Amino acid sequence: MEPPVKNLKSPKSVWFIVCDELCERFNYYGLRTILVLYLSTILNYTDDESTMIYHGFIFLSYFMPLFGAILADSYWGKFKTIIRLSIVYALGNVILTGASMANGFTLDSQRFIAIFGLICIALGTGGIKPCVYTFGGDQFQLPEQQDQLSRFFSRFIIAIYIGSLISTFLAPELRKNVQCFGRDTCFPLAFGLLSLLMITAIVVFIVGRNLYVKRKPENHVIFKTFGCIFYGVRKNILSSSSNEGHWLNIPGNKYSKTEVSDTKAALEVLYTFIAYPVFWALYEQQGSRWTLQATLMDGKLDGIGWEIKPDQMQTIHPLLALLLILSFDRVLYPFLAKFGIRRPLQKLMFSTSMATLAFLLTAVLQYKIFGDSTVIPTAEGQFVVYNGFDCNARVLSSSMQLAGNNDIDPLGSAKFKYTPNSDEGVINIKLKLNESCDAYVNYDKLDANVTVSKGESISYFLTSSSANKEVKLRRIDHYDDFLKPKNGHPSLRIIIGDDIDKNGSLALVTAGKNHKSYNISSFANENFIQVAIGNYTLVHGEGRISSNINLMPATIYTLVIRRKDGGSHGLESKLYATDEGNYLHILWQTPQYVCMIVADVIFIATSIEFSFTEAPPRIKSFISACYSMTQSIGNLVVVVVSALSFHKQVHEYLFFSGLMLADTFLLAYLSYNYKYKAYRQRLNDSNDDDVDNPVTNQSELNSMGSDH
Repeated sequence: MEPPVKNLKSPKSVWFIVCDELCERFNYYGLRTILVLYLSTILNYTDDESTMIYHGFIFLSYFMPLFGAILADSYWGKFKTIIRLSIVYALGNVILTGASMANGFTLDSQRFIAIFGLICIALGTGGIKPCVYTFGGDQFQLPEQQDQLSRFFSRFIIAIYIGSLISTFLAPELRKNVQCFGRDTCFPLAFGLLSLLMITAIVVFIVGRNLYVKRKPENHVIFKTFGCIFYGVRKNILSSSSNEGHWLNIPGNKYSKTEVSDTKAALEVLYTFIAYPVFWALYEQQGSRWTLQATLMDGKLDGIGWEIKPDQMQTIHPLLALLLILSFDRVLYPFLAKFGIRRPLQKLMFSTSMATLAFLLTAVLQYKIFGDSTVIPTAEGQFVVYNGFDCNARVLSSSMQLAGNNDIDPLGSAKFKYTPNSDEGVINIKLKLNESCDAYVNYDKLDANVTVSKGESISYFLTSSSANKEVKLRRIDHYDDFLKPKNGHPSLRIIIGDDIDKNGSLALVTAGKNHKSYNISSFANENFIQVAIGNYTLVHGEGRISSNINLMPATIYTLVIRRKDGGSHGLESKLYATDEGNYLHILWQTPQYVCMIVADVIFIATSIEFSFTEAPPRIKSFISACYSMTQSIGNLVVVVVSALSFHKQVHEYLFFSGLMLADTFLLAYLSYNYKYKAYRQRLNDSNDDDVDNPVTNQSELNSMGSDH
């Protein structure tokens, strides 16, 4: 055994690795920040499709580390693996930038090029992921440089958050506030800057090549690890004698003592990983579901004339995370220690509890955004009358008791409730218009029958025929739909007077290069249709009917269009809002972000150091790849849940919160049963079995910083 080496200097080479990580994370987090909006607004995927593609991309990004680890540990070594796969990574960025510029291509072609670019990025970032921080760890000699290693990990994580802090703020600014290629946005500029940073990362990493400690790849160490596991399983199944020790302790085992020992230690670490995927499932939704939630909120800061973009809320994460990291040793960890939270798995339990709280807050906020929805008692029915005239209308009925004022204002509406004797009843009502509408036939003596259905609402439109100007009450063919879309977009139906040509050039349009337009013919059947949030203008040919039709999130609208003054002065409209949502300020997302950031910072810092110090040095990249696989599985969970498509987003948030709570109890069980260990590591490549000795003495283990 080598004698202990004291007072070793921290290697200069790690600064190149830290700078490389900063640039690469700038690229990765900037891309993730704006990706879901690029998919939904430029490539026109639905919210659920955008969520699935987003998490599918992250799934692949965290699935590829297994192959990166195999290349690093068995073939190329970490250094060559990082260089070669970083080139693939940068190429993917260039392809994605090109796709965002390809306006002349068909939408399907743009989608294909973009997806291909994302696949290349996933291959690159996933392939280098298990290599970079373990390559940095290889520069240290353990246990003598354990404190320096811990500082390296802190700097490494700080670099991640600095890169993500700048990019999560800057990328949304570039894509939103700059206009290019005939659009109101400029995704090509944002993607182009991110590509430049990835190229910079490659250059920085290559510059430090002569300073690195480059460990030779083991002889197919990962395959040997799998082989040792399968060999042990097969022998135990076929063996007739019972083995009272560990199931890998097989007499005559063809694998060496070190390989068996490393495999046993690796399995103990991997056993704890089964609790990780659910945490990542919640954590990763900051860039998808939480960003889509932010699109339903008001980001304007009136005092400074600036608007927080929906994807820019993610900037809170690295900003607050940096402050928390800097307070680890002096504030955060001593605070947790007061409650007995000292060991790594205990800290992970605290993280998962905070993630549970974060999604509970997300569900509460989603409920507040959507507001209340009309619920009609099952024994009661409702009908609504929209007055299409510029004069008062009075509703009278001997069949039902009408309390209070039964007048309907000009271009107004009124709701009436009734309890029918059967599932559907018919009521006779009389409608009288006042004298200002005496130009219409039977203006003061309209008899009509209305249908009332239990548990339903039916709308009627008071209008006139174009032929003889006769007043009539027309039923809207469909029941009123009070179910708000899951994505929170407004629902709109348009009711047009019978004396207006429904095939005319009527349209709802928004201003700008990316203007949205809805032709009135799309609403001909008077159904509720999902429309985009925004401020619209109702136009008729070249003329403007109304210029301030503001459609807000999670609200159900009815737009009535009629002829003014008997048709001699063009058209006019009125917008009715029911079941209104709440247009809350985007900063109301801050509490959920704070909880998730606290969870994230403790979870990542603890789990990275835990996986490195608990893993045998020969297969650290394999352990790192398996760690990344937990993130991959977490994103797969989100894809599956999105495909199941909960009818209400708030229910999906509550589901994830409950799942995280159950996972916290699982982590508590794993924490209770886990036995901590650590390994010595030398800066040479000796293959002696004595090189990697687990530290089993508890006082020595504690001195190595296993609690940090």
